[in-house]
Amino acid sequence: MNSSLANTLFVLMQNYRVTIREAINASELDLNAMHVRCLHIIAATSNCTANDIVTKTQRDKAQIARLVKELIALNLINKCASEQDKRCFILSFTSQGTALFDKLLNAEQCVNEQMCKNLNPQQINDFLDTAKKMIKNMQ
Repeated sequence: MNSSLANTLFVLMQNYRVTIREAINASELDLNAMHVRCLHIIAATSNCTANDIVTKTQRDKAQIARLVKELIALNLINKCASEQDKRCFILSFTSQGTALFDKLLNAEQCVNEQMCKNLNPQQINDFLDTAKKMIKNMQ
């Protein structure tokens, strides 16, 4: 059962990542799943800092610093000193980053609809509840 569960989750996540990457041409932009995760966190977090991303992803500071640097180099985000603390930098989208993020949200909506085709709302809710419990069990 465990290997079947692990394999199923792996295949689901791999198919999801590939479909999203294709929808936003992520391979042409040299974006990976962590770049996309960072963009989501920046969009959802007011006055987002690299430390916010470290906390939410539970990743190494150096890894997040590299990801932020890459997103800046791709002209997807800006880094500006905070008004309250000049040692702290706030991350925000550039116009190109906003356009890409909007494209990403549309792609995710299409993929979600594709994944949930032929499932009723109860099946979707049951899956989400089960996945949340599994995530909590591993934290």
